[in-house]
Amino acid sequence: MAEPRLKRPSVFAMPHSRGVVDPETEETQARSGRVALPREFISEGVGLAALIASGTRDGIAILDPNGKLVFWNAAATAITGWSLAQAAERNIGELVKAPDALIEIRDGKWVELRYSRVDANAQTFLVLMFTDSTSLMSLRDARQQLRALGLIDRETGLPGRDLALVQLDQAIALAKRDKRSVGVLSLKVDRFRQVRETAEDRVADEVVRQFASRITAFIRGSDVPARLSNESFLVVLTALTTSNDAAIVAVRLLLVLAEPFDVVGQARSVHCSIGVAEFPRDAEDATSLLGAALAAADRAQLMGGGQYRVASDPRETT
Repeated sequence: MAEPRLKRPSVFAMPHSRGVVDPETEETQARSGRVALPREFISEGVGLAALIASGTRDGIAILDPNGKLVFWNAAATAITGWSLAQAAERNIGELVKAPDALIEIRDGKWVELRYSRVDANAQTFLVLMFTDSTSLMSLRDARQQLRALGLIDRETGLPGRDLALVQLDQAIALAKRDKRSVGVLSLKVDRFRQVRETAEDRVADEVVRQFASRITAFIRGSDVPARLSNESFLVVLTALTTSNDAAIVAVRLLLVLAEPFDVVGQARSVHCSIGVAEFPRDAEDATSLLGAALAAADRAQLMGGGQYRVASDPRETT
């Protein structure tokens, strides 16, 4: 079976070191969860690199040419829950035969495995490097469940309307407690129906994906992006401090989204209209706040698109 390529640079390059380790007795080795490297492995920089590995947060295991476990660092014990002796009994080298880099080593415990082979004095040692990916897999499972329930948009991976409203409710509750405001931006792609009718489906789908990605990359990690329909998106701006914050974000988003998209090798400009609403100024519950933002976005499109409108602007009439 072909060996998978390393997904990340070798952990040997990481600047963590505990210095040179003195030879250990068997009792000390058993307590520390690692063994001293065999003499033939300690040559030039290879042995030093292996000793540096003892101080990393990644699990490191080294197997000799016969498949015997000769190094097992403290991180490996912490990640797997296996002592050196327990790991040696499990034939760790067999993990490289797994078809995927993400491996479930026991019920509910996942690691991401990378490995390489190191030559030392005409012998080849197998170096396994792994990180704890249990939380990542739990998050992936949760997102799959949300997709199955229709709460996550399959095309963009963003929350759908129902999940966005739940998160908006939570943001409003926190804002009430902290005496802050919450902004809601309703973004509608201008002339999206024309894009659908004049371009291939894959072009329109790619526009949507890139549009969603650009929104997500621009906003803060605490903000919530969502997709409401084919051409309609939402951004919940949490914990705002001034009444103009949401409008400022809307202006900046218009500029970011006006940059051409690289779609199937061609530059394509896509503009949008944004409706801005804020809690508590425009509404005090999630549904009403969303409605105010949607109505403001509709007015922006009626004015020609490529602009934003604020729900409570006294110069406008509904």
